[in-house]
Amino acid sequence: MADVRRDNFGGNLLLCPASAHVPASEEEVLRILDAHRGERIRAVGALHSWSDAPATDGVLLDLRLLNHVSVEQDADGPVAVVGAGCRIKRLLRELDSQARCTLPSLGLITEQTIAGAISTGTHGSGRNSMSHYVAGVRVARYDADTGTALIEEISAGDDLRAARCSLGSLGVILTVRIRCRARYDVEERFREHRRLEDVLSAEASFPLQQFFLIPWRWSYFAQHRREGTRSASRLAWLYRLYWLLVLDVGLHLLVLFFLRVVRSGRLIRMMFRRVVSLFVIRGWTVTGPSSSMLVMRHDLFRHIEIELFVRRSRLDDALRYAQEVLEVAAGTRSELSADNHRRVEELGMSEHLAELHGRYCHHYPICVRRVLPDDTLISMASGAGEDWYALSFISYAKPNDRAGFSLFAKFLGRSMSRLLEARPHWGKVCPLDAGELSRLYPRFADFRAACDARDPSGVFRNRWTASLLDEGSRDAVSNSGEDA
Repeated sequence: MADVRRDNFGGNLLLCPASAHVPASEEEVLRILDAHRGERIRAVGALHSWSDAPATDGVLLDLRLLNHVSVEQDADGPVAVVGAGCRIKRLLRELDSQARCTLPSLGLITEQTIAGAISTGTHGSGRNSMSHYVAGVRVARYDADTGTALIEEISAGDDLRAARCSLGSLGVILTVRIRCRARYDVEERFREHRRLEDVLSAEASFPLQQFFLIPWRWSYFAQHRREGTRSASRLAWLYRLYWLLVLDVGLHLLVLFFLRVVRSGRLIRMMFRRVVSLFVIRGWTVTGPSSSMLVMRHDLFRHIEIELFVRRSRLDDALRYAQEVLEVAAGTRSELSADNHRRVEELGMSEHLAELHGRYCHHYPICVRRVLPDDTLISMASGAGEDWYALSFISYAKPNDRAGFSLFAKFLGRSMSRLLEARPHWGKVCPLDAGELSRLYPRFADFRAACDARDPSGVFRNRWTASLLDEGSRDAVSNSGEDA
């Protein structure tokens, strides 16, 4: 039995389970489940999450030792068979060495476990989320008739769509089968744009691009990306070294200096208007392996994050609205524009905005990534139709200095969900209640049904997921909808 106290990456969540286990095999998982029948059970990964998804005061299962990787072939191509606790960075190395292949989609960092990544809808830019590519899972749960632990294979239909992004509520994921593809290179170059339409018009040529809205400068720095048609650049290693030393480390140290030492909102704003752009080399076109070109290392420094998904037709409105809220939060403007002021008043949130005024100065580029619609029930990009865009707001304030960010995240998340149907990332700060979250997902009832079928007693739910899934919460959801 391992040490039972765990804190998450962001330092905003402390797990104090009654017991913790690190099973080394699927059989050991079953034995632990049988020994703790009737108790609340929660599996965790790398704890690189800021939401309450991994929280538990019951039995904690750390699946780090279930990290096997193999590659199989089926009619549709290569499939990786991955132990739930395998970190993405190890999975990428194994795929490359075993079969010269890689994942179709990657998040910005590779520290997460595969089960944790798919369970909360981790995504990259220009493709579907990782969940979309899951071909099957092996899940440990209890037999509804006998109460004994068993293993189930889920590989088709709505059951698979539920398992692709399950919030850990179908049971304990043991193994993930995920689609792979031949390894490939990515061509990338930076450009600055003043208008959003110029960034979006480049998507036809650079479908993998992501871009950053620079606060206080209010221009866009775009990483124009596409699959490379030429071999890797001879200086690709130098480009990645530049990224590591200048952007992943140097830029972050500069942000931390102004945020934690200088502690001046006026100078933070000056830094972004005049200094941050000097870190970016424009026009340097480099081609390198996707597994290195598509990732960053902003995880080197502890932070907290809220990420909101909006449809393409609402992206311009969302970014303009977020800019105004940030300006009010920093005290550089007294109120929102007339239209947004009216909209916030109609929501009954004017007092919340007034409380936020002058309390928070944003200090990190706002990352925007396009995510294609997922074939899942509740991943943030689930549902057919328009593409989704994820807007990421990160704070590097110390855990004890996050009151302003918390006010900002709560106001922005709740107001944008109502005004723009924005969906908060399941694994990041998620300030919405069960009613608000359920309304954002047309197939949430189907997801509840899939969870109820496999876990009717709710033993694999924690307090947060129980508020979404338990029978008692459904009346609350209905009442919340009537009051909205």
